[in-house]
Amino acid sequence: MLFRAIVVASICALALSLYIADPTRWTRHQYLVKVLTKDTKTGTISTCTGTLLSPSVVLTSARCFPKDQKNVAGQAVVVKRDSFDLMNKAMLAVRIDGDLALMKIDAIKDEQFCDKDPHPPRVARLNFKPSLTEATYLTVEPKELQDMRCRVLGFKTKDDVEEFATSKELQILELDVRADQDNLMFSEVNANTTGRVCWDDIGAPLECVLNDEDIKWTQVGFVHGLYGRETDQDTNSTISFSCSDVQTMQFVVFNDNTFAHAIESVDKSSVFEAQDKCF
Repeated sequence: MLFRAIVVASICALALSLYIADPTRWTRHQYLVKVLTKDTKTGTISTCTGTLLSPSVVLTSARCFPKDQKNVAGQAVVVKRDSFDLMNKAMLAVRIDGDLALMKIDAIKDEQFCDKDPHPPRVARLNFKPSLTEATYLTVEPKELQDMRCRVLGFKTKDDVEEFATSKELQILELDVRADQDNLMFSEVNANTTGRVCWDDIGAPLECVLNDEDIKWTQVGFVHGLYGRETDQDTNSTISFSCSDVQTMQFVVFNDNTFAHAIESVDKSSVFEAQDKCF
């Protein structure tokens, strides 16, 4: 039987899912996927969230994977195009770059992988300008995002990992983000009146509206961790806390070339083609 192992280092939780947020439909955000990984040596299952960048590439967090990648198996649970039917796509390989993880999966074989507006997006929109002569990824500084509309998409919390794998319920949380340090940002959970956060889904996309004249949600990062109540820094004990204890979300923002280099190393042609075709 599948089971969830929740490990908390200091006060940082290894998973997140939205709770008491605004409901939305998976068919409107078909790029959102569930990432299931298993340490074949210990049997530990991890449940995360990721985003499709192409029919064969999924972006998620490195925290979804054990340090010893030799013993890891994974899959992405993907919703079929314009449908609530689900597909399980096996992980073929994974590349870890710092906090980023890019999964190469068994490619989705939809004849028409995505259509442009007004059809729902099939891949996450990136801050990316493909053209016939060049492809440029534009980085975003965390401080620039502080005055922008931002949101997190996630799956409704499920206590059982098997329920999480089959659930089709999505939630959306708009929030205020503030710069932290380097490529990190945070949002105070208690400051948001639209919802709260809970376990399951680290790697959930952080999306912001970068241009008020063209209101499009662009993925600029992902959920990196959760923080609870302050603890005694002199103790080394493992600490667990409930959803009601969560006070802060922390995000990784794509503000340097790490993300672009990771894409180049995995399957840049499919990512470039998807961004060009879908947007």
